[in-house]
Amino acid sequence: MNDTHPGSVVSGPLRAWIRARTGINITEQNQAPVELALRLEAQRHALDPANYLARLLGGVLPPQAFIDAITTNESYFFRAQDQMRVTVTRLIPDLMRRRPGQPARLLSLPCARGEEPYSLAILCEEQRIPPQAVEIDAGDISATCLAAARRGIYGALALRRTDPTTVQRWFSPQDARTYQLEPALLRRVNFHQINLLEDAEAVLGRRFDVIFCENLLIYFDSETAARALAVIGRLLEPDGWLFVDHAEWNIPGERFHMQELDGCVGFRPRGAVVPARADHSRGDIVPGATSVPHGTGRPPGAATPLPSMRQTGTTTPRRLAALAAACPAPASAPLGVDPRLAQAEAHYQAKRFAAALCSFDAVLTSRPADARARLGKARVLADCGEDFEALEVAEALLHATDAGELRLSPPDYVEALVLVALLLHQKGLKDLAQGYLREVQRRAPRHPSLGLLHPPQTPS
Repeated sequence: MNDTHPGSVVSGPLRAWIRARTGINITEQNQAPVELALRLEAQRHALDPANYLARLLGGVLPPQAFIDAITTNESYFFRAQDQMRVTVTRLIPDLMRRRPGQPARLLSLPCARGEEPYSLAILCEEQRIPPQAVEIDAGDISATCLAAARRGIYGALALRRTDPTTVQRWFSPQDARTYQLEPALLRRVNFHQINLLEDAEAVLGRRFDVIFCENLLIYFDSETAARALAVIGRLLEPDGWLFVDHAEWNIPGERFHMQELDGCVGFRPRGAVVPARADHSRGDIVPGATSVPHGTGRPPGAATPLPSMRQTGTTTPRRLAALAAACPAPASAPLGVDPRLAQAEAHYQAKRFAAALCSFDAVLTSRPADARARLGKARVLADCGEDFEALEVAEALLHATDAGELRLSPPDYVEALVLVALLLHQKGLKDLAQGYLREVQRRAPRHPSLGLLHPPQTPS
């Protein structure tokens, strides 16, 4: 696939600039979204890519739009459900007992479009934890993400692991595809634009009892990850808790140590101890399972009750069924056909995209090398308008297959090529799409996507 990246402008200086500005380590495996972002920004400024790049690196053009475009922002509510459960049922109540009158301080960084901090706010409401007892701060480097977070409007993908009861209680349908978060919850989170490596301590100006830092360290090399953890260590209280994704558990032991609480793994500063369980500690909770008796409305402190979704006149039952597709915790599967993959494909064919993505994620949790599940996830993201994320997943899949790290059938490989080509083409980057289409032509000379080749070429 030598001509797949014609005239790439993702140069060494640009990679160094991105690493210095964001900490993100750009490689051949994850450079496609960077290429797309650079060409789109060049187009927006009516410049050729090389001229735009020179002005960007030279400080002539403001960098924020480009940084927003290259940072991954695909997330969903209750992504770190176990850590959130422990935080709300154990850690916050313990802090309220030990420090009466002083709020527990939580930080979500990076917060993407607000799914994580708002999930914490929902659980606090459902556990009757008043706003004055908890302060939730959230930060992200992307101004675009923060603007979306403050609006609190989400599509079905963001709610794919949220049960229908929770959707019905805390979200109001805006149209056939989007939901508005309850305004009372918007007021429970303070958002900040933050670069963790540069200004997080100055912007936040205090320490936190619990920090959620999910899916950030995996984008850093070891040196940058160490710098980031040093900052996080200074932001965390000496007896605080840090929660990261399970793929990031290789945290250096000189600063933090791994510790388990109620079956949940977190990291503590050296010397911290587990808080003792109180006799009256609350039990586990499930998002949406409120302690308010049936029929009594919202928990104290919430705004006006939402109308039920059936009262809105929308086709809610079907949409909720898709959202609820119950995505249970993945069970071990035999080495052969994973029935969840077939289920995911069925959801996708029926256009139940939230359920499909949930099922593909479930497969990848237990079988991360499942190339078909990766391809399926890329298709769902593309169909739901998450173009940069779809491009990143599909391009990484192609590179991993080329390197022999994953096995992808020839038809599926062609489909991945076509997906990348179509994403680039619909963004107006037709010249960049041509390299992928020529590879499609070599492998599948009669593929329908070849109509996009310009000028048409006949196979040799």
